[in-house]
Amino acid sequence: MFTVQAGDLPLFGIDSAGVLWGVSDVEGWGSTGSTASQTQRPRQGGAWSGAKLPKARTVTISGGFTAPTPAAAQDALDRLASAVSRSEFPLSIAETTAPRWGLFYQTAEVIPVWVNSRQVDWSFQVASDDWRKFGVDLSAATTLPSTTGGLVIPAAGLRVPFTIDATTVTGQVALRNAGNEPGPVRLRVDGPCVGPVITHVSTGAQLVFSSSLVLGAGEWLDIDMEARTVLANGQASRAGWITSRGWSQFDPGLNTWSFTAASFTPAARLTVTATPSWK
Repeated sequence: MFTVQAGDLPLFGIDSAGVLWGVSDVEGWGSTGSTASQTQRPRQGGAWSGAKLPKARTVTISGGFTAPTPAAAQDALDRLASAVSRSEFPLSIAETTAPRWGLFYQTAEVIPVWVNSRQVDWSFQVASDDWRKFGVDLSAATTLPSTTGGLVIPAAGLRVPFTIDATTVTGQVALRNAGNEPGPVRLRVDGPCVGPVITHVSTGAQLVFSSSLVLGAGEWLDIDMEARTVLANGQASRAGWITSRGWSQFDPGLNTWSFTAASFTPAARLTVTATPSWK
């Protein structure tokens, strides 16, 4: 039922060492609970409740493997112990749909039960500080809005037996979040570009940089909307050049971002990378 991969180790199918892996149970992969707590109202019905925020996620996974030799069984168990790390690692789980993943870390021991010298049942528990399950990143790019080509008619008027189409760049990027939770968004602005402005159209949230911020050819900004960080060329912060801090998320459904700037440069480019997310 479950297809699970812990880091680089698939816990399903037959691996290159001839070990047959399988997962029998996964607990904690549904939507997480809420932090809300209720306090009974004195001398009246009902209650008061606190903030209703999603709790962090804890997952327990059980399964087993059958190895061709006792040595291969011990090696498989060692590889499982290495994959289930105290440092964050990607855990990917597929039920009947495409895999969804999160960053997890070990919270309890990996428990092996030796059925015989070649067969081991095992279980482990991991946790993620983020409640969401993520899908595959989506990405799209645009240059600044522009119109090129087309036929300009003189003021006196001219009739011609043909048309010349214009090429229009909208300066917008549209991506759809198929999930049911807001997901992370990362932006990259490539120069040359002066005073970039990125607007999340549906919410109106606008991230505006001062016109004194000038990116030359070969320079870029890395913008993490969720962490609210801006790095020039992946290194130095440029948060001080922001004049309007309209951070946006990858909301469920269709999202559109528009790209403008203080002045037009044809090679300026915005790339939006967003991650679909589920409860």
